[in-house]
Parts: sequence; structure tokens; C-alpha cells
Amino acid sequence: MRNALVFVIAVLVAGSAGAATFQSTPSAAIPDNDGPTNPVFDTIDTSGTFNPGDTVTFVEIDLMLDHTWVGDLAVVLRSPGGIELQVMARPGSAAPDEQTGFPFGDGSNLNSANPITFADGAGTSAEDLGAGIGGGSDIPAGSYYPDADGWTTDIATFAEFAGAQADGLWTIQVGDYAAADTGTLESWVLTVLTPEPSTGLLVGLGLVGLGAWRRNARTGRGV
Repeated sequence: MRNALVFVIAVLVAGSAGAATFQSTPSAAIPDNDGPTNPVFDTIDTSGTFNPGDTVTFVEIDLMLDHTWVGDLAVVLRSPGGIELQVMARPGSAAPDEQTGFPFGDGSNLNSANPITFADGAGTSAEDLGAGIGGGSDIPAGSYYPDADGWTTDIATFAEFAGAQADGLWTIQVGDYAAADTGTLESWVLTVLTPEPSTGLLVGLGLVGLGAWRRNARTGRGV
């Protein structure tokens, strides 16, 4: 029985991974029409949360924003090692580089009571954030996958953070690229998943235990 128990415990633990969720509540105003030179920055420090040398296997974020014109905004996530992902880029705007005020993006509102999740597995592009909602109406809570929509950053998906440093300062950057509408970054949540460093050892112990259990079973010895 002892050997069988070792196997069961090892498999259960080996199937786990290091995961942590962090929240920041900066309540920081987003300067109007000043995205290129004066975006809002906020950081979450994951230092000491993971084991030394842990790297990323999964990332997603939730944003709680108030803004009266979602199409003004662009959002970038930066890892502790400096890798940048353009999470969204002025949804609904067809400007060639989208770093100008005209043409305008989607006119729907962001309401911080309705969290917006950005994750690779979402079914809708961030470019469609607000699509079909109507100008002046609040966008409901929902999930969207990143869409740089012609803007250039180091990576294009959260999956490409894989192997990056997990510990340290993760930074969100929110910029406003058109005049007249304003807003606030109220809060954001970062979820990071890393491999369990001891998984290989635990699996090995589990297999040893299983082998011993099978040998004892064949020879008729107590298990």
C-alpha cells in the first residue's frame, strides 16, 4: 500500500504548476490625446512569488477601465525582461498607423464595472472590442484575444511570453490617441502560470513507486 500511495501522491503533485494572480488598483487618469508621449504606466511586481529561474507558460490580463471612447486607446503589456505585447490598438480605427487621431475608432464606452479579459483562447479579436454596441453605450464584460492591428511590438500573442522571466516588474501601458474623450485605468489583474520545477522528480518517484507496486503484486508480497 505504501508504494501505491507514493505513486498516487506523486502524480497528483506532478500535475500541478506554479500559478499566481496579482491585482493593482492605480486609479490613474489617462491623459487625453497624449498616447505617443504620455501614456499611463502601472506595474505589478511578482518578485519572490515564484521559484528562482521560473519561466512563463501562460499569461492573461483583466483590465478595468473607464473611458468614453474605446477606439482612442492602445494597450501594451511588458514582461520583466522587456518583452512587449500590443494587447489592443484603437479598436475600430482604420488609420494607416493608427497613431493619429483620425479616422476615429469605435465610440463605445469602457466601464470599469465590466472587466475586459485579454487571453489567447478568447473567441473575439481585440480589434472588435465595442463592435455592434453603439456609440455612447457601455461594453459588457467579455474576453478578447490580442490584436496589434498593424502596430508593431516584440510579440503578437500571450503564448509568445513562454520561456520569459516570470519574476519581476510586469508593466501595463495605456495610451489615448485622439482628442475629446477621457478616462481612467482603475485596476488590472495579471495571471501568470509557470512550470512546477520539481515535476520531473515527482514523476520519477511516482514511476518508481508504481514499478515496486507491480513487482510486489506479481510476487504475491504485501502491497
